[in-house]
Amino acid sequence: MAQAEAEAVARNCHNMWLDTYAFQARAFYERLGFAVFGQIDGPAPMFPRWFMRKDL
Repeated sequence: MAQAEAEAVARNCHNMWLDTYAFQARAFYERLGFAVFGQIDGPAPMFPRWFMRKDL
């Protein structure tokens, strides 16, 4: 993830975003500084689906 962030900064990006549905992944990305900005609810295992962003 650090390499992806470094590449984004090198390309003058101001933020990055991702989406995930794995319940363990949300906490992982939050520890890396991402925050949820949207959610789609539905049946497991593909939902809920979280959209996350991080300012660079």
